[in-house]
Amino acid sequence: MDATRTFPQWPGRRWLLLVALTLVFAVSLFFAGRMLLPSKQPPSSGELIEAAPPAADIHPAKGKELYSNYCLPCHGEKGGGDGPASRFLYPKPRNFGEGKFRIVTSANRMPSDQDLLYVLNRGMPGSAMFPFSHLSESDRLALVGYVQFLMRAAYEERARQLAAEKEEEVDAEELAESIDRATRAEGALTIPGDLPPPGVEAVARGREVYRKGGCTSCHGDTGKGDGAQKQFNDDGTPTRPRDFGLGYFKGGRDFQQLYARILLGMPGSPMPSSRGNLTPAETSDLIQFVLSLSDPAAQAKVEHKRAQITARRTPTSLADEISEDEWRSAGEIPIVVSPLWWRDGAEVDLRVQALHDGQALAVRLTWLDKTRNQTAVRPQEFEDMAAVQLFKGSPEPFLGMGASAQAVDVWHWRAGWQGKPVAYADVDTTYPAMGVDWYPFEQRGNGSRLHAPERQPREYASAWAAGNLRSDPTATFTGSSLQAKGFGTLTMRPRVSQQVRATSAWKDDHWTVILRRPLQVSPDAGIPLVPGDKVSIAFAIWNGAAGDRNGQKLVSIWHDLLLE
Repeated sequence: MDATRTFPQWPGRRWLLLVALTLVFAVSLFFAGRMLLPSKQPPSSGELIEAAPPAADIHPAKGKELYSNYCLPCHGEKGGGDGPASRFLYPKPRNFGEGKFRIVTSANRMPSDQDLLYVLNRGMPGSAMFPFSHLSESDRLALVGYVQFLMRAAYEERARQLAAEKEEEVDAEELAESIDRATRAEGALTIPGDLPPPGVEAVARGREVYRKGGCTSCHGDTGKGDGAQKQFNDDGTPTRPRDFGLGYFKGGRDFQQLYARILLGMPGSPMPSSRGNLTPAETSDLIQFVLSLSDPAAQAKVEHKRAQITARRTPTSLADEISEDEWRSAGEIPIVVSPLWWRDGAEVDLRVQALHDGQALAVRLTWLDKTRNQTAVRPQEFEDMAAVQLFKGSPEPFLGMGASAQAVDVWHWRAGWQGKPVAYADVDTTYPAMGVDWYPFEQRGNGSRLHAPERQPREYASAWAAGNLRSDPTATFTGSSLQAKGFGTLTMRPRVSQQVRATSAWKDDHWTVILRRPLQVSPDAGIPLVPGDKVSIAFAIWNGAAGDRNGQKLVSIWHDLLLE
């Protein structure tokens, strides 16, 4: 048959095809919201979630450029959640083409421009979706418009594939109407204005709603997320119930947003809609109970907000050991870091300070870590580590390792890299039964049963022989300088360009790490800096006890570093 033929004999087939195309993508979304609408409109005194300025008027070329820079590495070129960074992230990046967005406030559970803008402004705590509130409003609206475009494009692509399989030609105008019906957000959420006031009584009523409404089956009797643990999203990826005791929510603690989560559920996840099962008053009381389970301040500890870190200029040269008085004069900035592979654990409470004397810059990181992981001799062991990432210029590249035309400078510290690696120094006493090859006619160092590492023949230590500084037992530098131009490009600079020095101490369950480098270095050794510079800076922490290594780590968003 001619795959390009039209419908000369049976016009009704075209209508049937378009109906089928619409059902493929939208019936479960569009009609689910419709069927759950109340029999009468909410009170007119209700609070309407305002619509965002229309994103459709933004030129798509601008949105595509911004998307390629900031979103593509996670969400993929076509928004399928399959970008190069997606393998390192949990929860997985959203597949825009599925049309199932967790944070929605429309009755048909499709994302409005306002919903997408809300997520861009504040991110999604509990995931690796970071905020982009530092972008201009026009840039954020352009991104919103492009995400909507990708969602519609995915629908159209599936529709045309289905038509090709049926050897039919799709009428472009009718297809456009079908796409609009299936993907347009309809029915803005309204909240009645006569809800019961918050208080002890509301919390008590909300506890009963929580128990009778079936919330315990997933979130547990006390809201710790210890109910049904084997759960999956619609796309087959594993998920688990929220522990309300931790105090943070993907959509935030705002009453409006929690109302929407309970009423509409979270599309694509096991969190169902309660529309038709709970009254507005019961929903309000349930919110008060859930909020009572945690400290309101907990949300702030996981919400990333851009900060300015000022490196105070000291009147005299920085000493080899900078005094506590000097550091106190620099001030202290709290920085939120989140795990890329999400886990529920203690907040590391990262604090950052910076000083410079016109010749060198020192950055001090202090964070909570109850276990000191300083060796990685056995396969199941991992070291504590930290890194600072710097970029000078505009626009900023993608946070994760920069881009091909936007190299980032990385200063790296690892717990076992303080002088001689501890793994070598303590191996006899820490791991007395560990087997190490040695050759009986060769000299061994210091009467030890082992060769001193620097005496090992280099031909039997291939990484060292190849010039890998990490494997060089004679290396004495305590920090390392690296460069990256995108995923898979992280490269350690050669020995002559290693200008970063580090000192560290672990005390009272806290690491204190100071990374230091001359301001002026050759381009091969990093980003040159001068007093008055304002550069982008980000941070990463690896917790060895949690199995962190490589891309499994805690990271911050970009912040500003100003050198006085």
